[in-house]
Order: sequence, then structure tokens, then C-alpha cells
Amino acid sequence: MKEIFEDIVDGISDAAETVGKRVDEVIGTQKVKSKIRALEKNNRRDFRDLGRMLYEKYKSGEVIDGDCLELCEVIEERENEIAAREAELENIKED
Repeated sequence: MKEIFEDIVDGISDAAETVGKRVDEVIGTQKVKSKIRALEKNNRRDFRDLGRMLYEKYKSGEVIDGDCLELCEVIEERENEIAAREAELENIKED
């Protein structure tokens, strides 16, 4: 009888450990996805602002030059971070 009880306890412990790992994976995945969404939202805002700046320059007949460089660099940094977060997400899924 003692062996049966120990087998049941071991089974429950194993199941709890598996569930715990799965919960950690889901939470980690959601955190990364949330960060990606925030980065993409910021990029949409900056793309809109960049477009507005470029259009205003176009309308006024100005030559478009390095004025937009800083915003373009920030967008590029976010694109790189998004790619890194997506790779991180793939690693979480593989574990």
C-alpha cells in the first residue's frame, strides 16, 4: 500500500513540475510577445511621423537630407530588437 501511495505522490509531483514548466514558458512567451507589440507600435508611430516630416519637406520644396536620420536610426534599432525578441521567442518554444 505504501508503494502505491508513493507512486501516486511521485506522479503528482511529476505532473506539477511539468505544469510549472509550461506556465513559465507561457508567461515568458507572453512577455516577449508584449515587448514585440510595444516595439511595433512605436515603429508605426515613428513611421507616421517620418512620413509627415518627409511630406512637409516635399510640400515646401526642400531637399530631403539627414534631418530624418535620427528617427530612421531609432526605427532600425527597434527592427533589430524585434528580430532578437522573435529569436528569443523561438528559443522559448524550443525548450
